[in-house]
Amino acid sequence: MEQQDRIMDGDLQTLGLQSILKMLTLSGKTGTLFVHSGPETLSISLRRGQIVALREEGVPQPDLLFMLCLINRLDPPRAQAIRQASDGNTQVALAMLVEHNWMSAAEMQQRLEFAITQSISHALRWVDGRFAFHRHLIPIENRMQPLDIDSVLLEALRQADEWEEIETQLTRTAVSRWLPEVNNDVRSLGLSQEYIEVLCLSNGDLPLQAIALVLMMPEARVARIMARLLELRLIEVVDTALETELQQDLSNLIIRCQTALSRQRQSSSPEQHLLGLVSILAECINGLLTHHSIYAKSLRGRGQVPFAEVARYLERRFAQQLQLLSKQQYPILETTEFTQGKLDCTSILTLDKLVKGEKLEEFYWEAVLGLAAFLRMVFAELLRDEVGNSHTGRNLNLVWKAFLTEIDHEIQQYQVYRAYRSTQQAHGREAKQPAPISVMQNWNNVRSDGLPSPDGPNGPSESRRRSMR
Repeated sequence: MEQQDRIMDGDLQTLGLQSILKMLTLSGKTGTLFVHSGPETLSISLRRGQIVALREEGVPQPDLLFMLCLINRLDPPRAQAIRQASDGNTQVALAMLVEHNWMSAAEMQQRLEFAITQSISHALRWVDGRFAFHRHLIPIENRMQPLDIDSVLLEALRQADEWEEIETQLTRTAVSRWLPEVNNDVRSLGLSQEYIEVLCLSNGDLPLQAIALVLMMPEARVARIMARLLELRLIEVVDTALETELQQDLSNLIIRCQTALSRQRQSSSPEQHLLGLVSILAECINGLLTHHSIYAKSLRGRGQVPFAEVARYLERRFAQQLQLLSKQQYPILETTEFTQGKLDCTSILTLDKLVKGEKLEEFYWEAVLGLAAFLRMVFAELLRDEVGNSHTGRNLNLVWKAFLTEIDHEIQQYQVYRAYRSTQQAHGREAKQPAPISVMQNWNNVRSDGLPSPDGPNGPSESRRRSMR
């Protein structure tokens, strides 16, 4: 804004927002009031002393359409169509909902009024900051009937007072997430509709302020409900800094495993190829265990936990799953064991000292399938415990699935190789030396129907598995 357009400015400690707005409405001013505090800025457009628009900067703006879907007020395909047509502008999006008869004009006005009241209520609590009033209106999309400042201030002050009355550590930026143990049928918990709505919106993505916005409920009331849900152990508060660190650590681990996988693809023999996969899978499993020893929910906030206790925790958490896999499908896993919080696969990695030839290859093949299955189990349990079904969890799951696709591709390539070799043997044309693993891609392209493994989809036959015991 031009300097000559500025009518007044000052410090919020000298003149508070309430007094500024009352002064502007009494004089019937037209222009834009800018209020700054820290990284946040409020731009309030006035016409003849009435509020006609407001814009909040410096804080993430919630996706109202997405939240309306969460409370079953809008279906996702319609929300996506409106989002694209409105180019992310909330006022335009609401107006389009009214045009399509998916929302009443009265509700649109009510939602716009609530959003303005909520923002002003928050700004009324600012102590440090500055303000400036300019006589020109800034262009803000406006689909709302002008608001009387006195009425807005009355409701905004009431909401601000509610915040002062409650005793809680929660803030308007607090993000909550339902605990994995919560039953999906929340109505069976005996909660009121308000509690159910807040619980359903506690998805690990939405801050308290956004939940209040979509429900048109004062933030302090949402904070009270969240505090009660915390007492009932239905939700938890997300530590965003910790989750960012957690996400980075897991992402780095996946990248390391992907790099190791790409390096071993040039193996010259099936045994070397399978042994390389065993080594990578073991490394990835132990990387996940190391990660979980730092970020496991039950180990957080306890300072330096003794290493022996961490190791016992990891073994309790994952050893039973390993035992089930070894008993039900992959007996080779019985040769592995948990040692100091890690999976010790030395017996498999040094198996070539005891077994040679085709039998060694069979053992390696079963180890690859078994470790790949255990790897999936470890990651699923780890993710459920650390971040649950949150935005962070979904992002990590996408990256993880991409890595698992690479592992599955390696397994599939070996299955093609086995099928090729079996076919050659069946026709009495077995080559003196099996084709190297590096040419599997060509076979896979030729046999696009995906030849099945001679042992079937679940790995080695029962007779061969029993022979290892």
